[in-house]
Amino acid sequence: MATKTKYSGITKLDSGLFQVQISLGTDPVTGKRNRLKTTTNDTGKPFESAVEANRYATIAKAKYFKTGAYSASKMTFEQFFDEEYLPWYKTTVKAQTFESRVPMLNAIKSYFGKRKLKDIDVKIVNDFQIWVKNKGFAQSYSSQFFSNFKRILQHAVQLGYLVGNPANKVKALPKGRAVVDFWTKKEFEKVLSVICLDDFYEHLMYVMIVLYFATGARVNEATALSWEDIDFNKKTLHIWKNIIPTGKRECWKPTHEMKTKNAERTISLDDETLKVLKAWHTRQHEAGVDRYVLTYDGLPMSKCTINRNLKKYAELAGVHPIQPKGLRHSHASHLIQMGTDILKLSRRLGHSSGEITLRHYGHLYPNPDQDVAKKMGEDFNFTSAKETKRKFNGNQSVKMNVVPRLSPKN
Repeated sequence: MATKTKYSGITKLDSGLFQVQISLGTDPVTGKRNRLKTTTNDTGKPFESAVEANRYATIAKAKYFKTGAYSASKMTFEQFFDEEYLPWYKTTVKAQTFESRVPMLNAIKSYFGKRKLKDIDVKIVNDFQIWVKNKGFAQSYSSQFFSNFKRILQHAVQLGYLVGNPANKVKALPKGRAVVDFWTKKEFEKVLSVICLDDFYEHLMYVMIVLYFATGARVNEATALSWEDIDFNKKTLHIWKNIIPTGKRECWKPTHEMKTKNAERTISLDDETLKVLKAWHTRQHEAGVDRYVLTYDGLPMSKCTINRNLKKYAELAGVHPIQPKGLRHSHASHLIQMGTDILKLSRRLGHSSGEITLRHYGHLYPNPDQDVAKKMGEDFNFTSAKETKRKFNGNQSVKMNVVPRLSPKN
């Protein structure tokens, strides 16, 4: 049995040896896939580490695609993307990050498709950047979109499929500031007022909005919550897992791999929120679907379901719609307006430091030096002379344009 390493195509066997097993494309004549499988280098020496095995695999790929039966000149962008980049990229990020990036990466793949990798030049890169700009994405998302494409080409350079990265010659898109819309407490209450608790599904929507607004949990943190995570006696909520989408909703799975090391946390719950949760738990239990807190059929809610319902109830309440993550921002904004200490807010949100919290929510804080300005105004006594005590000898422009207008009337 082999154990996977962090390198794509590199495994560690039970014998302790490191094995390289990689694809070298498809033979254009036979149509069969060419594979390289070995535990030794070209001199017959076994690989001593995963790093050494990966270095050998990288060089082997570069040699093959430059001189082999399947030359780099024939490789399309989508072939490189599917066979090389995506498997490698998956090993470099957390599962939830990978899943969130897949739609964007697939859009890049779709744009370039069967275009030959070697044919992508500065002009084509520039055209792609214009296409991204014209899609109407937020500035921060457009920047991220182009950066991911640039990273794909850079990986091709590292593997020897490209001599240089043409994207490096095009100015990167500015990141800008990601602005997330949110609800005030008044808007939050207006939305709740249009939801009917008599309906089972609507009751869930009510609980969902309350839970996010009252806890500041990330979208996938809240969808993963089970009733064991809530201590009604201690009035606390333990956030320690995520729901990772793997395609179909029925295939979603919980994971204990959190976004950051501080994401696992226990936060306090207010009495009103606990009351809402208790009522929902009782109703869920009677319906036999109480595995997750946010469910109506036993399966965790999906992000698109949350998004769709937020828009629907915002329209009914006559308030502006927000994205699911906007409820987290609503929570942060409300606590900031209450004067919550930045470190307490940071721990509640699961940030690694107060600096991160300030970076995301600093613009929501009221002007902190208003009291300073007020005191300065009280301490100063501004006065001026009634007549000048010096002869003006400034420049000619000031003499001609300013002095006459300031002269006293006859």
